[in-house]
Amino acid sequence: MYGMVNQALEALVTERFGSETWAVVREKAGILDPAFITMKQYPDEVTYALAGALSEHLQAPLPDLLHAFGIYWVAYAKRGPWGKIMLASGGSTYELLATLDAMHARIAISFPDLKPPSFKVRTDGAAVVVDYHSHRPGLAPFVMGLIEGIGTLFGESVKVEQLASKDAGAPADSFRVLASKAA
Repeated sequence: MYGMVNQALEALVTERFGSETWAVVREKAGILDPAFITMKQYPDEVTYALAGALSEHLQAPLPDLLHAFGIYWVAYAKRGPWGKIMLASGGSTYELLATLDAMHARIAISFPDLKPPSFKVRTDGAAVVVDYHSHRPGLAPFVMGLIEGIGTLFGESVKVEQLASKDAGAPADSFRVLASKAA
């Protein structure tokens, strides 16, 4: 994953738990670099090690932390240059979800070695079903948080239900997403 992902995780931890917690997490994860470079690609194991060390240090379930990170990711990305791309890619949760693959294709221009996930979206009555395809395991809770974060971006209330799990043998993680204007 690119350094921007690890930078976002660092921002989340330092904002919510303080820089001392981040220092402990980095040490537990065996990360020696003092900072991550946005455009540098790091092995996925670095990000997984950081998330695991955070889970251990906070004594919090990893899925809960990944979910919170997914929500945070959208707010973090919105503050940077990617926010304009997100907002230009759709005007609602459903619209942005439907354009995630195209958005990743635009981002790949800046990140030539990017190996983005793929999101296939289909309607299901008033909801949509999102099939999340990725070579990275265990990120369904992150994606659920990401979808909720997208809802927040557009002032929508979003309910996400996981229908299928790649970790349990399904071809993809699948989620039913129901979005409505927040009250």
